[in-house]
This record gives sequence, structure tokens and C-alpha cells, in this order.
Amino acid sequence: PPPVFRPTPSGPDLRKKRDDDEDFTPYPLSRPIGMPNPPHPGENIGLDTRGWREKRDDFHNFEKHLERRARMTKQIAKPYFRDWSNMRFHKGKVFVANERLFRGEHALFFPNFYGRTLEKRAERLQSGDGYGGLGRDTCEAMAGKVSVVSLGGNEWADRQVATWTKENPELEAVLKENGDVAQRVWISYEENWAKWHILNLFGAGNLRKGLSLEEQRRFFLVRRGLSEIMKEAIGLLNDKGGYVYLVDQECRIRWAGSAEAEDREKEWMVRGLKRLCQEARVPREKRVDFFEREEKLEAAVDDVMEGHVAESTNEGAKA
Repeated sequence: PPPVFRPTPSGPDLRKKRDDDEDFTPYPLSRPIGMPNPPHPGENIGLDTRGWREKRDDFHNFEKHLERRARMTKQIAKPYFRDWSNMRFHKGKVFVANERLFRGEHALFFPNFYGRTLEKRAERLQSGDGYGGLGRDTCEAMAGKVSVVSLGGNEWADRQVATWTKENPELEAVLKENGDVAQRVWISYEENWAKWHILNLFGAGNLRKGLSLEEQRRFFLVRRGLSEIMKEAIGLLNDKGGYVYLVDQECRIRWAGSAEAEDREKEWMVRGLKRLCQEARVPREKRVDFFEREEKLEAAVDDVMEGHVAESTNEGAKA
């Protein structure tokens, strides 16, 4: 019989696969993930603030429809995860972390999330933001510093994130040693209205425990604004899992991990954070030359080590 054409699944369809396939091995990230444009305050609030006249005019404006379609097409022209037609999860794991940082000039951006923080006495700013004027932008909290970003929204996701952070004492040591250039940022994302309000009313107190006031200002409770395009761009294909990102001071994703951390992934994360802290202290105009030399040195060391291993193997075979 002639072959039957089956279109490659994409977007939400990929997330209908089994969440726990023992025979599936997630692949390492091989190229940068993220959004093509830098984040800006006020983006992704998740509310339509247009008046009814503006909505009516936009609805009848064919040029605006074409402009919006072109913008979306540009964003999803070559999404990383849409190439993975056989998407499956093993214990919630979507991908294995990248061993080395993505180069800054090729890295893509972490999108802006908009939500309220854990700060109790935060000033009410923008009315009508969906958070009683308490909404804040993650991009403003992250600008100018290297950020270890954790993204979750349920108990299972939080346990997974903990395998990267709480169960990784070397990471905490690097953060403490480089507090002038590095920080942690927490994002708890819950789309369900009822669950979000329960968390907001009863869970926020527990989340504040052990966090300084400054850390509470970097802990965001978000319930809207994350589109399917954004989810796919940053690898959030399993909505129930936990994710971690190393984001540089220009809000570019330089490294990412999903679900429970493997020992080797923890090592890569710590090594990447050290490298980003080092990079943050180098003047921007000198970074490219400096890190090209560093990478060449690392590559030379790797070649020497591989040569020693090959020689040892050959000698053992001769013996």
C-alpha cells in the first residue's frame, strides 16, 4: 500500500506524549533556546488593555492582522523543539542540559514574566495590571546580573528544582562568593485561577521562610501571560515539570536544565555559573577576545587529555 502522510506534530501536540517512558533518553541541548528579542518591562502581562473601539478598529484592520501574523511567523520560523517530532518525557525530563554555555553572541533571550512578588509591603504601582497594582517585571529584576532562574509551579516541579539548587552545595557556594554579580530568581507559574489564589493567600508565607527581603523581591508569582510560543521557545514543553536557567546580565539564556538533575548536569551548571561570573567582571569590549582565548585553551587541554587516554588504551592493547 502507498505510504500514508502523517504531519509532524508541533506545539501543544508534542505535549500529548507519555510523561514517563522508560525507553526514552532525552537529548542534550545542541543549540540556543529562547526568544529572538530582548525582554522589556510591561511585556506578557496577559491582559488586553485596549478599549472596545480600539478592539473593533483592530478587528477590521486587515494590515494589522498581516503584521501580527508576520511577527508570529518570524518568532516560530525555526523553533528548537518543533524539530523533535518524537517528543517524549522520561520522569518529566524534556532535555539534558548543555555541557558548555551557549556563546553570548548566539544566545537567545529569556522572556519577561509579569507577576507579583513575595514582598509583603510592596508599593502599588500600575492599576489594572491584574495583581492589584503589585505586578512586577522579571526582566527588571534580572538586568545587570547573572541570574540562576528556577521555574516551576507545583510540588513536583519544586522537588525537581531542588535537585539542582538545594542539593547542589557547590552552586550555593559560587552564588555566595559572587553575590556582587550573581543572584537567584524564582518564578512560580500557575495558570489555574483557583490554585494561584490558594498559593497567593496561604502558600506565600511558607515561601517567604528563609528568604531575605531582597530575595522575596525576586520571587515572582505569575498566573498569566505565558503563550505557547514562549513555552516552546524556552523548552517548557512539560508544564508540570521544573526548569532551571543560567541567564546572563543581558537576559540571554546561556544554559538550561529540566526535571531532576543528573550529577554531570550539576557539574556543568556550576562550571557555567563560574564562567558567567567571570564574564560579568570583564569589560564588554574585551569579552570576545578574552573568552576566545579561554575556549582555545580548554580545547587544547581536552585534546591533550584525549591523546593520553588513546595512548594508554593502545599500550594496554599491545600488552
